[in-house]
Amino acid sequence: MRKIELNTIEIGEEAYPLYCDLYVLSKIQEKMSVNEFERRILGAVILRDNDGNPTYDENNHIKLVFDKYDIDTIIFGLTLMINEGLQIRSDQEGEEYEEVDEKYIARMSTLPIEQISDIIHNEFNRCFTVKKNTVKTTKNRSRKTSR
Repeated sequence: MRKIELNTIEIGEEAYPLYCDLYVLSKIQEKMSVNEFERRILGAVILRDNDGNPTYDENNHIKLVFDKYDIDTIIFGLTLMINEGLQIRSDQEGEEYEEVDEKYIARMSTLPIEQISDIIHNEFNRCFTVKKNTVKTTKNRSRKTSR
């Protein structure tokens, strides 16, 4: 198994590993789209016209306004990412771990909501970042053969 670098977050008086991967994204997608998840953790709401249709900017991107953070979504995503981080750390170090639940995360978190949102969003974005040296492409070469 490859060594996975884990970021951490302080919950209560303990530093917990967190990790967002395809498993976490699939669990998120069972409840909502990943785009909706991102908007909710950022407190972003789609700006709509009088008919309820999304509005777009000059680059044809949906306009967003920043409103209230969706606390339930933040707790849900953070719990998933921490439990995935605990599982990965357990696999790498061969130690037992106990999953955390949403109630524990909600009660023990002392960081400001903006900071938690940023931490989750950064970890979420890491899933979509492609490093130049990690993607290898191959070209199919066709050869003409004469008959």
